[in-house]
Amino acid sequence: MLEDTENLREALASAKRLEAALQQRVREQEMVLSGLQTLITVDDPAALAAKTFDLLRASVAFDAALILTVTGEELVCSDATDLSALGQSWPNSGFLRRVSEGRAAVAPANVRIPDWTASAYRPPPGAGLYVPIQLAGAAGVLVLCSREHGRYGSGDLAIATRLTLLVAQTLAARQQRRLADEARQASFERCAAIEANEAKSNFLANMSHEIRTPLNGVNTVADLLGRTDLSSRQSDMVGLIQESGRTLERLLNDVLDFSKIEAGRLTMEHRPFHLEDTLASVLDLFAAKADDKGLQFKAVMDASAQGWFEGDPLRLRQTVSNLLSNAVKFTKTGSVRVEVSAADEGAASRVSIVVRDTGCGFSQEAEGRLFSRFEQIQSSVTREFGGTGLGLAISRSLAQLMGGDITASSTPGMGAEFTLTFLARRSEAPVQAGVGPNLMDEVAVPRLRILVAEDNLNNQKIVGMVLEAIRAEVVFTENGRDALAALAVQQFDLVLMDLQMPVMDGLTATRTLRAQEALNGSPRLPVVALSANAMTHHVAEALEAGTDAHVAKPIRPDLLLSTITSLAAAAGGNAARAKAA
Repeated sequence: MLEDTENLREALASAKRLEAALQQRVREQEMVLSGLQTLITVDDPAALAAKTFDLLRASVAFDAALILTVTGEELVCSDATDLSALGQSWPNSGFLRRVSEGRAAVAPANVRIPDWTASAYRPPPGAGLYVPIQLAGAAGVLVLCSREHGRYGSGDLAIATRLTLLVAQTLAARQQRRLADEARQASFERCAAIEANEAKSNFLANMSHEIRTPLNGVNTVADLLGRTDLSSRQSDMVGLIQESGRTLERLLNDVLDFSKIEAGRLTMEHRPFHLEDTLASVLDLFAAKADDKGLQFKAVMDASAQGWFEGDPLRLRQTVSNLLSNAVKFTKTGSVRVEVSAADEGAASRVSIVVRDTGCGFSQEAEGRLFSRFEQIQSSVTREFGGTGLGLAISRSLAQLMGGDITASSTPGMGAEFTLTFLARRSEAPVQAGVGPNLMDEVAVPRLRILVAEDNLNNQKIVGMVLEAIRAEVVFTENGRDALAALAVQQFDLVLMDLQMPVMDGLTATRTLRAQEALNGSPRLPVVALSANAMTHHVAEALEAGTDAHVAKPIRPDLLLSTITSLAAAAGGNAARAKAA
């Protein structure tokens, strides 16, 4: 009887232990579920680790908790309740390595584990639970520490082991949220940068228009005035005005080129050009400037550089002009020498243009800043010579766009040497069209009837002065709407269309005109965009809208007149045919 009672007591005790274990397991599962549900609501990635440690503490008491991640041959503390442990590292060897490879362990006293001596951080000296954990593709160790020696047993280890899934999922969620936050921040910064770049581009475009409009009056009128009968003193004065206007236009173009290069909008042409002829005008110009300063100027064209190449002759002239401008500017006595050669490299040739001078030179320290934007070699140079500090930066960018570079070397006080290299395919000479007479001379040009859409009264006067050279009959309107109204009732041979006007801009007026021509089956009337909106995308927009050419302000009279007469000749004189009919 006593034996049966004892057996019943043992069975009851066993059942109670089993029930307690099941209840503990249920509590753990409930904790994991509720913990995960709670963690889902935590938006701050930095708070997720702290929340995870709080959930762990609900099942296993500890004074410090660490997450060690295997990184190469080290274990690095990536998360911890003690912030002084973050970033500390220990060799992935010995006891810690065995745990990271899958062997959970209970340590009665952490001070007995030699691995901890490899770092300045020491965990609490009491008991420790060491559990392997998988962290976002890397192995790791979850360490729970107590100040009490012998605090943990196998039951605590089992609980901690089962909860590593919660820890791993939480840390993975934190990593995902951190990456998402970084992606959102990067997207925000990218959008802000795009908006800032667009704002800058719009600002520069507006400034270009506003500066070119008065500059049109300075340069174009000075050019026209210089072609009249003037006294020697008056010619000198006009020359000063022309040189000042050209300098201001070069500075403006530097700023606009810099903006286009920075925005990645600068495009290079690819067309045949004769290298020697392309450089001739630039070399002649600076030979004259050097002569004015009493400098010797020598240009040597190697036989290898003779002939035709394919590339962008305008940008090449711009780059060489900048190098020669600096050479002449910074040389007070001595000489400037230019050497041009080419070496075939497979399908293309590497053209080399070396500019040497005997000027002031520059130091090795200054060489490092030479091609930086907005940099002058020294402040005294800025005061003596001026400039934007963009010329060499732009020239190097252009050289790189042409597949080459610009290098420089110098000895202070003994001159400098700049070498421009670029790649260009050799080409055949293009078929040459007939060359017309100088349009500023008195020649027999058929009288044209031209409509000018221009809202600025000074620009109207300037265009009128230019068109006097071909004795054109000119009608002015102040916006695109009035221009279309005039075209509806009068016959014209050509339209000069400003792009930026009130009421209706030039692009809208041109698109409307082309639509009307298509609807009525009318002949195409030549339209020339005549605008201070002269950036690359402005030209492209004008041509896309239906203009036949784009002439930038400040106006070059010869360019405008040659454009007008060639377009009018190609159109056959619509107004003349209409009158004859």
